Amino acid sequence: MSETNLYCLGASFAALVADYRAAQSQLAALQHEADRTAADAGLVYGSSAWSAHRFAVTGRTVHHINALYEKLEDLAQEIVPIRPACFAGLVIKARAHQFAGNPAAIINEIEALALASNQEAA
Repeated sequence: MSETNLYCLGASFAALVADYRAAQSQLAALQHEADRTAADAGLVYGSSAWSAHRFAVTGRTVHHINALYEKLEDLAQEIVPIRPACFAGLVIKARAHQFAGNPAAIINEIEALALASNQEAA
């Protein structure tokens, strides 16, 4: 895969992360609203009626967030094997590694790029 492909995947990844964060914010607001309306209706926190009410209010957004997360996982898996040729590529890969829960994995990429840069300079 090429550096250009890495940039395209990185742009898609960044857009999905923005959508994911916006959906998470929306979910937080919906959860707050669901909890408020459940309390107003006298539903006991944690009861099956409370859970049903909360899911009725938030369920669609939860499914949307889950779908975005799966897309982000898939993109991160596409990004990880591509070797970056410059700092911008490293940033994209660092974000993918961080999302995948392995932020330290970028260290090897940094070292490889530094070694390649030193070899070119010599």
